[in-house]
Amino acid sequence: MTAISAFLFCAVIVAASLSPLAGTGAAANQFNSAGMWSAVGMILVLYFNPFLVYMLGVDAMRYVMAVLCGFGLLIHLSSAGFILMFSFFSDHLLSEVIFVLGVSLAAAAVNVIWFVAAFRSGAEKTSVNTLT
Repeated sequence: MTAISAFLFCAVIVAASLSPLAGTGAAANQFNSAGMWSAVGMILVLYFNPFLVYMLGVDAMRYVMAVLCGFGLLIHLSSAGFILMFSFFSDHLLSEVIFVLGVSLAAAAVNVIWFVAAFRSGAEKTSVNTLT
């Protein structure tokens, strides 16, 4: 789930750089620019450093990752709202940014699923893996 969430977060950045959102301001990333790649790299570092520590056996990192996942959920939902407002109040059609909106909402859904998967009880984890 963490890898899917990281992939979708990076996909939002790349998709936004390909859309009319890339021309919204001086800080907006253009596709294949150094700013876009540094944003993608920063996302990957922020996702995989806590994940690697968790994989090394530090169970408390699950809670740190939950806080970061909550930030991601907030970012994706607010981005989706901004994209809707951008399409309604600008000269650009919704069809020009619908892919970015879809990827952002998919990333938010994956973050919600991550919370459910990370904090379900031990009995639920074992019952899912058995066939009976």
